Amino acid sequence: MARRKITEEAETNQEQTEEDDQDTADQGSDRTQLTQRMPDDLLDDVDELAETMGMSRNAAINMLVKRGLDGF
Repeated sequence: MARRKITEEAETNQEQTEEDDQDTADQGSDRTQLTQRMPDDLLDDVDELAETMGMSRNAAINMLVKRGLDGF
């Protein structure tokens, strides 16, 4: 696995903070927090899609799962 640059780590930490803030705002809603493990290359693809579409990683994963289930 390639080592991440310090700037990438800082960006990831900032994104996580923003998502945590959103998760805090969502408390009491109909959402359930879960932990998902996936290969690094797949996560890179999700992050690329999220950046292209201007959404968070969480929103991108939710969209992809929904579209996958709708087409199943």
